Amino acid sequence: MARTVAELTAAVNAALSKLSLADDIPDPARFQLLDVLDKLRGVVEPPIQSLLNICWAAHPLVSIRTAIGMGIFDAFAAAGGAALTIDELNDNEKVKGDKDLLIGLSATVRVMRLLSANRLFTETEVYKYQPQPLALGFATGAPPAIHMILRATAHTQEFLESRDYKSPDDAYDTPFQQAYGTKLHHFEWLAQNPDEQHAFNTVMETANRAVEGEQWYDFYPWDERLGKDADRVLVVDIGGGKGHDIARFKEKKNPAGRLIVQDLPEVIQDIQPPLAQGIEAQGYSMFDAQPVKGAKAYYMRTVLHDWPDKQALQALQQIREAMAEDSVLLINENTLSETNVPRFNTSVDLIMMTMFSSLERTDKQWLSLLERAQFKVLKVWRPGEQGVGSNALFEAVPV
Repeated sequence: MARTVAELTAAVNAALSKLSLADDIPDPARFQLLDVLDKLRGVVEPPIQSLLNICWAAHPLVSIRTAIGMGIFDAFAAAGGAALTIDELNDNEKVKGDKDLLIGLSATVRVMRLLSANRLFTETEVYKYQPQPLALGFATGAPPAIHMILRATAHTQEFLESRDYKSPDDAYDTPFQQAYGTKLHHFEWLAQNPDEQHAFNTVMETANRAVEGEQWYDFYPWDERLGKDADRVLVVDIGGGKGHDIARFKEKKNPAGRLIVQDLPEVIQDIQPPLAQGIEAQGYSMFDAQPVKGAKAYYMRTVLHDWPDKQALQALQQIREAMAEDSVLLINENTLSETNVPRFNTSVDLIMMTMFSSLERTDKQWLSLLERAQFKVLKVWRPGEQGVGSNALFEAVPV
């Protein structure tokens, strides 16, 4: 057995040396490889180590958020990504924290140890740290929004216990409200906290792209199904954030017809730089009457998963009332398989419950929701290469 393990270790190390510079691995191959590595880890990892990994999973995030507050990432960014010693960090005006304690006791060192252990930095020598590309992404402007989710998630068990472990279904009664001592919906709370609003907007614009997979307009025959009427609104992107999705559609496909992105006013006001010519931005709540009547397509990407069925049905009703006879509804969403749900999707499902009392839905749940909203699903379109998010497009018409 020892020989077998030694041979396996050597084989993995040999493969690792070949992959270290291979940045062009297709995502499906990456996920397949990661799945195999997870299984291998599950076989060889001692149970106590597995338990500690679960129990201490929040520590890297806490250290990242702390390092953002201390200005550590900003210091490395200002140095152009060069390695810095602990003395150079202590002397840097961007870095907060104790300077006069013994080096091994300073908060800076203790945070850097944790960040290095989680591969954000490499310790090139004693108390000298080389940032990895991921670390520089947390410099000034980096969104701490995920830390907000952690704070709310910490209240989940207590919240559910107080409700006899019933799955929540009220968007105004969630672990988030309990964690932050507010009666406001999460989006309403963001509107009153501009820094958090900007962080949320940035996450929606950037981080989500890494898990989107193939874009809807690359696997859905939009030019054939939507037509080419230059005088008509072609797509209304409801809840489209800062317009990143509709902007890419415009840039890549240059469709005829008007394009409109809608989101809450505080999100639309955060759009910088201005959107490309031909894209209009409207401040709008999807629970109000839809101001754009008779568009060819009303599109929503990972919007309804933020809402339990009650509010999702209300939003869909506003769209239905605005549609023309030939309008279509396009719902681009994450879907859960009935069994063996991947870790990423199970975590997003927990986030939806924690922040919104909502959920990640299976195909059956999406079809049921749209049927109750008086829509008929014409087809569920899927990309050839599945990502981990936004992996189905439900094309529907009113009935």
